[in-house]
Amino acid sequence: MNLASLITLNDPTSHVTESYKLLRTNLNFINLENKYQVLLFTSAAKEEGKTTTIANLAITLAQSGKRVLLIDADLRLPRIGKIFDISLNQPGLSNMLVDGLIFDSVLNKVKDLEKFEILTAGDRQVSPTELLNSDAFEQLIIACRKEYDIILIDTPPVLNFADASIVSKVADGSLLVVAANETKKAMIVEAKKTIDKVGGVLLGVILTKVKFKKSSDYYGYGEDKGHSKKEKKLKKKK
Repeated sequence: MNLASLITLNDPTSHVTESYKLLRTNLNFINLENKYQVLLFTSAAKEEGKTTTIANLAITLAQSGKRVLLIDADLRLPRIGKIFDISLNQPGLSNMLVDGLIFDSVLNKVKDLEKFEILTAGDRQVSPTELLNSDAFEQLIIACRKEYDIILIDTPPVLNFADASIVSKVADGSLLVVAANETKKAMIVEAKKTIDKVGGVLLGVILTKVKFKKSSDYYGYGEDKGHSKKEKKLKKKK
């Protein structure tokens, strides 16, 4: 696995991991009535951290005991398989929908995360728009609702392709990933308009690539510098 991207596995006590847990908590808070079982992730443009975000969030949700399915519906530039070190030749979503493969046969497990499963994009050459707009894809999501607590779907940038807008028809809510100090405000506004236009429900915006100042690092339990100085003075007196 690409542990550099999967920081929630690689460094479970880091402040970045804590941020993902906070995101999980916020999602749980707005989902007290389990209205949002299928969540779509998109961005305004490419390379905003969308796929890394959804992968780490999926892990933290599975760690909390939920049964999680992560679907790579970014058929144009699939990255979920690469992050989890799954072969590019592994059959996935496109193979299942086109060739009629059995769902269980294309699922991928993650070590030590029993309730977490991944459906990669697959390697079938298809029209992403046609495939995601098919009855077969809609029926797949309906069937998965019976098996999983939460289903996360990675899609291409909403301003570049129609795929995210199409998938939003089967999702309960959408989350827009925005790169701090990179994504222009006009693009964010346009992305929201695009989601609204097709009747999608934008649940929130996730800010990525935020640079933390070293001096303002997150709450330092056990690192109270003032207290440490006091202890040093006491030791000197002894």
